[in-house]
Amino acid sequence: MVSTIYISADVIQNSMLDTGDAIAAFTSWKPKRGENVFRYEKADIRITAANGAIYMMSKAETKRPKIPFTPVPAAELGELVRSLNGAV
Repeated sequence: MVSTIYISADVIQNSMLDTGDAIAAFTSWKPKRGENVFRYEKADIRITAANGAIYMMSKAETKRPKIPFTPVPAAELGELVRSLNGAV
């Protein structure tokens, strides 16, 4: 079970409303051998998982040596996205 989702600045600024759908697609993803980064093409989001957490970043950020992430508790992400979208 994932407890924390780490979201990069690019994703927060440009694709935050797509994070819920991106995570849903990621959870059903069947990676090919040697593949460890999921590409959500409907928005500029790349996802990988490590140490019980999910990391979301843009394509450009995947080439950077260090990426600053903002931690978001997984249980709160759906509510956060809905509130940004005006559904709450």
